[in-house]
Amino acid sequence: MTKATARWSGTKVLFEVESGSGHKVQVDEAPTFGDDAAMRPTEMLLGALGGCTGLNAVLLLKKFKQPLRSLEVEVEGERDEEWPKAFKSIELTFHCGWEGAIDKKLVEQAIDWACNRYCPIHATLSRGVKIEHRRQDKHQA
Repeated sequence: MTKATARWSGTKVLFEVESGSGHKVQVDEAPTFGDDAAMRPTEMLLGALGGCTGLNAVLLLKKFKQPLRSLEVEVEGERDEEWPKAFKSIELTFHCGWEGAIDKKLVEQAIDWACNRYCPIHATLSRGVKIEHRRQDKHQA
């Protein structure tokens, strides 16, 4: 099972998120709720999608022997106006730099597979997932 834990810093709405693999990032909100000290959780969601599809694209393009020099995955999301302001659409743009001639069919296949075959973030967002919540109180000594 994959795991992450978000711990409140005690300051406004600044949280530290620690992954099961031991890596940490912070999330925050803009003033007045937060101090704009870190990415918004919604931005992190888009970043996770860009990172996941991007790393799979790199691996597939290398496997397909395409001369990739650089890759940026730009992810833009349009959100509902009303709370909870869910994303209603997300668009990914793969900005590719090359060091020579490419096989356009293989490049398109790599990007398609990076999104639709190998990225669990893309699969989760595109088909939805059941999310449940519960509360567990910690008792003070």
